Amino acid sequence: MDEFTHNENEELVEKFKRMINEGDSYFFDSEEIEIIIEELMQQFDFTIANEAIEYGIRTFPTDYYFRILKVKKLILEFELEDAEKELQIIEDSFPPSSEFYLEKVMLARMIGKEENALDLLQKALVLDPDDPEIHFSMAYELIKKKDINAAIEHVKLAMSEDEFFDEQLFTFSFLFEENQQYEDSLTFFSALTELFPLSKGTWFGLALAYSSLNDFEKSIEANEYVLSIDEDTPTAYYNIGNCYFELKDYEKARDYYLHANMLDEDDYMSLTGVGDCCSAQGKYEEAMDYYHRVLELNPNHLNAIMGILSILKTLGKLDEGYLFIEKAFSLNPQSFELLFSVLPFYGNEEQIIQLKSLFHSTLNQITNKEDFFHYFTLYCASNGLYDLGIEVLSEYIDDDELTNILPYYMAALYYLNNQIDEGNRHLELSLLINYEGHKEFLMIDPLLESFSEIKELIALYKPI
Repeated sequence: MDEFTHNENEELVEKFKRMINEGDSYFFDSEEIEIIIEELMQQFDFTIANEAIEYGIRTFPTDYYFRILKVKKLILEFELEDAEKELQIIEDSFPPSSEFYLEKVMLARMIGKEENALDLLQKALVLDPDDPEIHFSMAYELIKKKDINAAIEHVKLAMSEDEFFDEQLFTFSFLFEENQQYEDSLTFFSALTELFPLSKGTWFGLALAYSSLNDFEKSIEANEYVLSIDEDTPTAYYNIGNCYFELKDYEKARDYYLHANMLDEDDYMSLTGVGDCCSAQGKYEEAMDYYHRVLELNPNHLNAIMGILSILKTLGKLDEGYLFIEKAFSLNPQSFELLFSVLPFYGNEEQIIQLKSLFHSTLNQITNKEDFFHYFTLYCASNGLYDLGIEVLSEYIDDDELTNILPYYMAALYYLNNQIDEGNRHLELSLLINYEGHKEFLMIDPLLESFSEIKELIALYKPI
C-alpha cells in the first residue's frame, strides 16, 4: 500500500470514528466501509470495528461480505461459538461463496475439526479458481497430508497471483516443524526457491529447513541469498548468527548478531545471542551486560533471564540467583514457562519452601489451575523431579478445584519414584472419584503402562 492510499484509508477511519463518537452524520458506500473495517481490524480496534461491521450489515443487508468480516473479527477475538453461529446465518441466508468456505476452514482449524477442510476448499476453488488465498490454504492442508508436490503447485499459483504470500511462507515452516516433516520441508522450499529465486520468503524457508536438519553450513548459504536480495534484512543476519552459534564459532556468531542489532536497535533477540556467545566463551561479566540490556527492552524475556541465572549458578552465586528469580516473578507472576524453567534451581528443603511461594504467586494470577498442574506434573515426570513434584503437589491435595485430577498426578509421581504403596493409595482414590481420568494418567509417562499394580487397580475399580 502506497503512502497516499494509506493516508486516504486513515482519513476514512477517522471520519467514521467522528460519526460514532461525536454524532456527526456521514454516509459511507460499501467499498469505503469495507476499507474502514479492515483498517480497524489490522489495528486490533475491535470495538470500533464492530460498530463499522454493524453499520455495513444494516446499510447493505444484501451484501454477505460484511457478515464474513464479522466472522473474521469473532475468530480474531476467539469468540468461536459466536463465529460458528454467524457462519450458520450466512449459510442459511446467502448463496455459497469462496469467502464463506475459507472462514469455515479457519474456524475448523481453531476448534480442532479439520477433517473436511480439503472438501471445503475444493468447493471454494470451484467458485473462485484464481483466488490465491484458497490455493495457499489448500497447500497448508496438503502438507499435513504429506502431498508435497500438490502443495507446491498450489503455492506456485498463489504466489504468481499475489506476491504478498511470500511474507506468509513462514506458516509452512511452522507446520513442517510442528509435524517434524523436515525432509518434506527441504523438498518444498528447494522447489520454491527455483520457482521464485527473488523471493526472500522462499530462501528463509529453505534456511530453516536446513537448520532443522542440522545442516548449518547450507542454512548460512540460504540466508546469504536473502542478503543478496536485500542486504538490510536483520532477520537473515540473526539466523546466520544462530547457525554459527550451533557450529560453536562464537566470534562469527557474535558479529552477525551485532549486525542484526545495528539494523534494528529494538531487536532484543540478537542482543540475547551476543550474551549467549559471551557466556559460552566464559566472558561472564560481558554476557551479563548484554542480558541486562535485553531486559531493559523486554523485562520478561525468558532466554535472558535464564542466561543470567545460568551464569550466577556457574559462579556459585545462587543466593543472588534466587533474588533475581523473585524479581523476575514480580514482573511476570503468571508465566508458566518462567516457573518451569527455574525449577532445576530448587533442590533442598529451604529452596523448595521458596519455590512454593512462587507457586502461590502464580496460582493467584491464573484461572485454569488444572492446566497448570498438568504441565507441572509432565515437567517433573520428564525431568526426573519426582520428589520436588510430590512435595509441591501435596500442598494442594485438598483443593476442591483439583479433586478430580491431582490424586492421579500424585500417584504418577509416586510410581515413577518407586514408592509403590503411596502410588497405590493415590491411584485407588483417583479411580473412585474419576475413573475415566486414568486414561490421561497413563499418558503422563509411558513407563506407567508397565506397572502391574496399576493394571490391577484399573481393572479392579472398573465400573460394572
